[in-house]
Amino acid sequence: MVESNFKINIQNLGVSYGSKVALRDISMDIEANEIFGIIGPAQSGKTTFLRTLNRTIDLERDVTVKGTIKMDNSDILVANSPTPSKKLKRSGVKDIYGYRRRIGMVAPLPVGLPMTIYDNVAFAPRQGGVKDKPELDSIVERCLTQAALWDEVKDRLNTLGTKLSGGQQQRLTIARALSHEPEVLCLDEFSIAIDPVTTMRIEDVLKELKSKMTIILVTNLLQQARRLAKRTAFILNSELVEVDTTEKMFSGQAADTRTNEFVAGTFG
Repeated sequence: MVESNFKINIQNLGVSYGSKVALRDISMDIEANEIFGIIGPAQSGKTTFLRTLNRTIDLERDVTVKGTIKMDNSDILVANSPTPSKKLKRSGVKDIYGYRRRIGMVAPLPVGLPMTIYDNVAFAPRQGGVKDKPELDSIVERCLTQAALWDEVKDRLNTLGTKLSGGQQQRLTIARALSHEPEVLCLDEFSIAIDPVTTMRIEDVLKELKSKMTIILVTNLLQQARRLAKRTAFILNSELVEVDTTEKMFSGQAADTRTNEFVAGTFG
């Protein structure tokens, strides 16, 4: 595999909240247009990894980030300094808000804005300067269609998003994340609060979306990682145990016995 296939390159990444280590010496690569799974027990550092990647970790107090994360060969971190945003000029990122628009985030629970379905999806494009109503209409329809929600809501776009069911709200969250056309979509336990049927619908959506973007899937549902991810990383106690093809990781052929034990349900 040549380096040009990598969308994201992580080297020696470490994150600490005060004296508490959240990630320790993480190094791995994520390919362009792959679904990349991340598994591990609760509190192992998976969410911290996503927050570091999209730089919302900057919003935390007393955080130290070490190492490098490169996206398209551009370093997006300020290494070896607390609260990275204070020294943003040393980073490859000149516009932190513009950078965050390149990374879509979907949280474990639906996070709907207190506005209509239409305005939930149109919010980010408007913030980015889109004013033309036909263009906004097209963006809203495209994103809701990509999130498998358009047919269910196209006749009630002026309804509050918070009036939708839990599964519909999560799909609305995905549509909103897609509205600024991210290069990378991060999903953090996206199916934790939705039913199995809706989960499978969203999984089908993700399989379609990977042709347009890189998808990073943090999940505690091991079979979900097996269904979706080309490769999977196993993080345990803030450390990366290994990265390999998902099929190898889930067929008892992992290089590290801890991975085989976790996948088999021995712990975690």
